[in-house]
Amino acid sequence: MNRRRGVALIVVLWLTAALTLLMYAFLGEMQVEYSLAGSYGDEKKAEQLAWSAIDLACVTVDNDTQGWQGPNDYWYNNPRFYETSFGDGAYSVLHPTYEDDGKLRWGLEDEASKINLNYATKEVLMKLPRMTEEVADSIIDWRDADSNPGPSGAESGYYQGLTPPYTAKNAPFETLEELLFVRGITHEIMYGRDLNLNGRLEPGERDSGATPDPGLYGLVTVWSSDKNQTQDGQKRINVNTATPQQLQQAGLTQPEIQVHAAHLLTQGPFPSVAHLLGNPATGLPAVLTKERFKLLADKFTMVDTDPVPGLVNINTAPLQVLLCLPGITQDIAIKITGARTVAGADLSNMGWLTDVVTPVQLQQFANFITCRSYQYRIHAVGRVGPVWWNATSAPPDQQQRPGVIKRMIAVYDRLAKPKPRIVYWKDATKLGMPYDPADPDGPEQVSK
Repeated sequence: MNRRRGVALIVVLWLTAALTLLMYAFLGEMQVEYSLAGSYGDEKKAEQLAWSAIDLACVTVDNDTQGWQGPNDYWYNNPRFYETSFGDGAYSVLHPTYEDDGKLRWGLEDEASKINLNYATKEVLMKLPRMTEEVADSIIDWRDADSNPGPSGAESGYYQGLTPPYTAKNAPFETLEELLFVRGITHEIMYGRDLNLNGRLEPGERDSGATPDPGLYGLVTVWSSDKNQTQDGQKRINVNTATPQQLQQAGLTQPEIQVHAAHLLTQGPFPSVAHLLGNPATGLPAVLTKERFKLLADKFTMVDTDPVPGLVNINTAPLQVLLCLPGITQDIAIKITGARTVAGADLSNMGWLTDVVTPVQLQQFANFITCRSYQYRIHAVGRVGPVWWNATSAPPDQQQRPGVIKRMIAVYDRLAKPKPRIVYWKDATKLGMPYDPADPDGPEQVSK
């Protein structure tokens, strides 16, 4: 009897041990599941916070009723877009810049401040950083409809010889990432030294150079277009085909109309709207004085299409983009960037440039510019968790606690049909957190 009891006790002990092990295994699995569920929940929160940032950006530009856009606008650089708290997280809209001040900006990028790949001439493309004849010709070959390669370009015959093979698109670029399929475009040419696309060089990025470099990604676009209308929504008048009655309705006086007619008769079509200012060097008479040009420049156009694609916003384009436009030297570009940031400056039409450049200088790039923006690139960040992330100043018990982030890049087009909408979106979380919320200089990073 005692022997039987001993065996039963051993069996009970083994069963108890087995049940205990099963219980610990179950608790371990539950802990993993709980952790995964929490992580998934934080990821969804971060994603929704990033979408909140995008929504805020879209609403902000929708509410911009000003007829022109410039560097003093609310959307361009504003602390409202920095670390907006919501629940146990926050969201931001980052505006990467590559200027000498090294400060982060918070707001949107307007696509009109960039060179449009689908409409830029070879002359303009060649002035972009790291550009070569091969790359410029290959860009043009990729977007044009024919299969005839340029002098240094490439068509399907070249791409079919690659592994894996593919064909040239022979149609306009739809995204910037398409550039990576074009002959001669490397990752460094595309993205520059700023690997995480935040506008600053971190220690790991400084190894390849000390100057922030946006690559082509920060300087080109495929989305920019502008209304061919005046600020009050009226159809513009083609300076070369307008009747005397239309010119009068636009505000020209009778003597100005007569000079305009004489120009067309003796000189032929006006090469640009800025040629209304005349050319003293060649004796070309001026239809408008500088002050009259400032008042009326918005009323005239050189084309009848609407919208007009590919124009560069002279009010917001960075120095590197300005230098791509015909006739703009380093000295002129610096003057333009300085004049447009003056408080209260009227940047409503190209007339303001007459205070910065001569009429002849303006005439060289007048056909390439606008003073408005309708498409915007949004660098959105949503984060959940501790504010210090990986900051060394964090409390010891928190330094290993990672935050969850979601980073997105979207393009919002106010001219999209049938109504304004997001025309491009991608998840950019793999680029990492673009700034440190624990940085004591964070709020001061807003460039004034």
